[in-house]
Amino acid sequence: MRASDREGWSFERHRGPVRERSFFVRNPALTVLLAGLPVAGLYGLYEAGTLWSGPDEFFATPLYLTVYWALWLAWPIALMFLARVFLRARAGNLLAALVSSLGVLVAGVLIWGHAIEPNRIRTVETEVSSSCGVRVALVSDIHLGVYTRTWQLERLVQRLNDLKVDAVLVAGDWVQMPPFDLKSAFAPWTKLRHPTFAVLGNQEERKDGARLKDPLRETLRNAGVEWVDGKRVALGRCELVGLGDLLTGSANKDLRLLRGRHTGVTAERRVVLVHHPDAVELLPPNWAVHVLAGHTLGGQVSLPWISQHILAGRTKGQYARGLYEHPNARLFVTSGIGLSDWPIRLGVPPTIDVLSL
Repeated sequence: MRASDREGWSFERHRGPVRERSFFVRNPALTVLLAGLPVAGLYGLYEAGTLWSGPDEFFATPLYLTVYWALWLAWPIALMFLARVFLRARAGNLLAALVSSLGVLVAGVLIWGHAIEPNRIRTVETEVSSSCGVRVALVSDIHLGVYTRTWQLERLVQRLNDLKVDAVLVAGDWVQMPPFDLKSAFAPWTKLRHPTFAVLGNQEERKDGARLKDPLRETLRNAGVEWVDGKRVALGRCELVGLGDLLTGSANKDLRLLRGRHTGVTAERRVVLVHHPDAVELLPPNWAVHVLAGHTLGGQVSLPWISQHILAGRTKGQYARGLYEHPNARLFVTSGIGLSDWPIRLGVPPTIDVLSL
C-alpha cells in the first residue's frame, strides 16, 4: 500500500487497517451538547413569543428559556458518562473511569436541581401562635411562566386541597413572564377548595409589569382569589391586612392607608401579608403580631457562601425561611414554590408552610 493510501488509517497487529474515530465519536457528551444547544436556543426563541414580558426582558426571556431547555440535555449526557465509566473500568483504565465519574456527578446534580427537586413539594407545619385560632397554608413565588408550567400549578393545587387548613395565603410573585392566555394558565386554581387571600409581588408590580397587573388581578379574582393589599379581612379571631410590594412603593402606600382607618383591633389580633420580608421595617412597633412574607425563595440553593450572597441580593435582612423575631413583629418567611433567575433548586425544595396562628 502506498503512503498516500495509508492517510487516515492506523494499523493494529493481526487486525488490519482501522479507521481512526472522529473527534465527535470520541466525545459523545460534547457532541450532544453542541448539537442540543442550538435546538434549545431556537425553541426558546419560539416559546418566548408566547410569553408576556416587558421591554427589559426582550433578550432575557429567550435566554432564560434556552437555559431551561438546554438543562434537559443533562439526562443523555449523564448516560453517556455512565457508559464510559463502565467501559473504562472494564478496560482497566481506572483514572479515565474516575474522570468520567465526575461527569456523571455533575450531570446528576444538574438533573436533580432542574428536574427533580423543583417538583418535590414538601409541607412543613409550624406552630407560630394561638392568637387567631386558625391554620393557614402559606405559599409564595409561584412564578408561573418561563420556568414553572401549568401542570406544576395543578400539582400544587392538588397538594393544597389535601391539607386541612382554613385558608390559603399567597405572598405575591404569582408570575414570571407568564403565557399570554392567563385564563388557561391559571385554570387549575379554580379547582382549589380553600378560600384564598393574596397580595401582588415585585414581578407583577414592577415598572414593566404594570400592564400585566390588572389582567392578572381579574383572572385570579375570577378563579376565586381575594386580593387584600391595602385591605382588611377577617382571619379567625384576627384581622388579615395586606401590603403591596416594597420595591415599587406599594407597601408604604398601603400601610399609610391602613393606619388611617382605625378599627379598634389590637396588635395581638393583626396579621400582615406582604411579599417582601424587609417590609417588616416599615411597621410601627406594636402594630401587628405577625408578618408573613416570601420573595427570597430560601436562596434557591443551599451552598456555602453562595447562598448568603444570593440572599444578600434579595433582602437586607438576609432572611432565608422560617420564623424570625423582629422588634416590630414576628416575621415568617416561606421559601416559595417556583424558580427565579435560573431553573434550579438545590437543598431548598418548594415548600407549603402550614402555620398555626
